[in-house]
Amino acid sequence: MIEITSNQQDNVLAFTAHGRVTGEDYESVLIPAIEAKLKEKPKIRLLYNFGSDFSGFEAKALWDDAKVGLQHPTAWEKIAVVSDNKWVVGATK
Repeated sequence: MIEITSNQQDNVLAFTAHGRVTGEDYESVLIPAIEAKLKEKPKIRLLYNFGSDFSGFEAKALWDDAKVGLQHPTAWEKIAVVSDNKWVVGATK
C-alpha cells in the first residue's frame, strides 16, 4: 500500500509504503499524484518513506516505478528515500 503523507512545500510529494506495494498502488495513488503535481510545477521533489512494515514490491509496481521515471526524466529536482530495510538502502546507493 502507498499513502500520500503531508507535503511540506508545494513542489514536494511525500509517500509512505506499507506492506506489499502493488502495481495498483502505483496506478491509483503514486502516478496520479505525480502527474497532478507536474501540471503545477515543472520540477518536483519526491520523498519516499518505506514504513517499518514494508515487505516488498510486486513486479508490476517495479515496472510502473521505472516507467514513471523514464516518462519524466527531467522532472525530479531531488529524490529522498528513507528506509531501514537493508535491500532498499543498498538499491538506492
